[in-house]
Amino acid sequence: MIEVDCSELSGDAKLKLAVSISEGLEGTGIALLNGDDIVVDQLSGRKVENKEVQSLVEGFFSSGKKASLYRVESIGSTIVVHSAEPVPADRKKVTNSLPPGFFQCSVCGFVAASKAKYDNHVRMHDLMRGLAR
Repeated sequence: MIEVDCSELSGDAKLKLAVSISEGLEGTGIALLNGDDIVVDQLSGRKVENKEVQSLVEGFFSSGKKASLYRVESIGSTIVVHSAEPVPADRKKVTNSLPPGFFQCSVCGFVAASKAKYDNHVRMHDLMRGLAR
């Protein structure tokens, strides 16, 4: 599993980057949001390499109008995205405002009205990653 640290990006930018990575991998892997990070899971076929994902991340930012505001580097096995305009810490923190008895998926934001439905939803993420419970 490859990890991309996107803690300095807005939630919208993280989603767009994850979609771009998934499209660039053309079915060999999928990029999923996991908190402040994007994790890339292998699906099938050839092995997805860190360099390939880093190239996709760099390509995503180099094609934008504000390309000079972003820097991508590899620290160990993690790809880190730095921004000259990081998202303020108070905007990054989201408080859970769900009513009692509702559960929200930390991966994709899905909201379930029962623990059983939530557990089934989380199992689907695990199945997609090959970690079935």
